[in-house]
Amino acid sequence: METNLAVSALGDRLRAAREARGLTLDQMSAATGVSKAHLSRLESGERQPSVGILVELAAALGTRVGALFGEDAEGTPLATFAPDAPRHAAGGLEIVSSSGFPDSRALEAMRVRVPADREPSAPARHRGEEWIYVLRGTLELEFDGVLYELGKDTAAHFDAARPHRFSAGRTGACLLYTSPSPRDRQKS
Repeated sequence: METNLAVSALGDRLRAAREARGLTLDQMSAATGVSKAHLSRLESGERQPSVGILVELAAALGTRVGALFGEDAEGTPLATFAPDAPRHAAGGLEIVSSSGFPDSRALEAMRVRVPADREPSAPARHRGEEWIYVLRGTLELEFDGVLYELGKDTAAHFDAARPHRFSAGRTGACLLYTSPSPRDRQKS
């Protein structure tokens, strides 16, 4: 029940941010490469977005992923994120926003937990780069059709325009995930 409420709230924030920027679903689809039908389902709370789609939507809306989850970004030019920071569910993942002081421009960072029983999603492709660092467990990263097993303390950096997806080994995985911030990506 709580997950359904969180997905619905995320959808409401997506719609509000899109409308605040004066974008139609067609324009948002063109900007992100996400189909109009899928965007509509995300906004209505019928679907949970993947991490890649969240990053792409945030970039198109000129905001942070954390803001889409309803996190406040007011304060000083230093942001700290405690171990008990709010957790959000999206695409079968547990996501904790770990970046976003006011006016931050360089990157979007998240702690992501990938459960062992999570089925891999369809391969994602979007603009920008991704950097992943495995904190615990084993991450199975499929990049451009090749499967890579990334164990604890292993990092991967790649062109996100190439097809990629991930799942976890038998024990699940916890990782740090970074990509260019939405504001920085709009300049490129």
